[in-house]
Amino acid sequence: MATKENKNLFGKIRSWPQLLTWILMNIYFVGFLVFLGILYISLVRHVEGSIYKIGKLNEEVERLRWEYMGLQSELMYERTQSQVVEKMKKKGLSPGKQGPKRIIASDDITDLVKQ
Repeated sequence: MATKENKNLFGKIRSWPQLLTWILMNIYFVGFLVFLGILYISLVRHVEGSIYKIGKLNEEVERLRWEYMGLQSELMYERTQSQVVEKMKKKGLSPGKQGPKRIIASDDITDLVKQ
């Protein structure tokens, strides 16, 4: 039956010199594990930075969207007939008493010349 000490990965290594010997014998494997650890840490930092940038850009998009909607509603209000008439009165103009005239265009150029 295996003892609790043998179940551990380093159960057979009882002292620091033996541990160092084991590491030196498996230096390529240990180096590979260190490389994977560094790669993992750098990728996690990169992803967290990207997530932070995406959050900032989403906030900016929301701010610009609200600004656009505000400007659009202001423009719609400024284009109403009552606002246009009020601005015209300030410049000394008044709305016409007659309605708009209808212009009928002909497809034939000769009809235009006769008139």
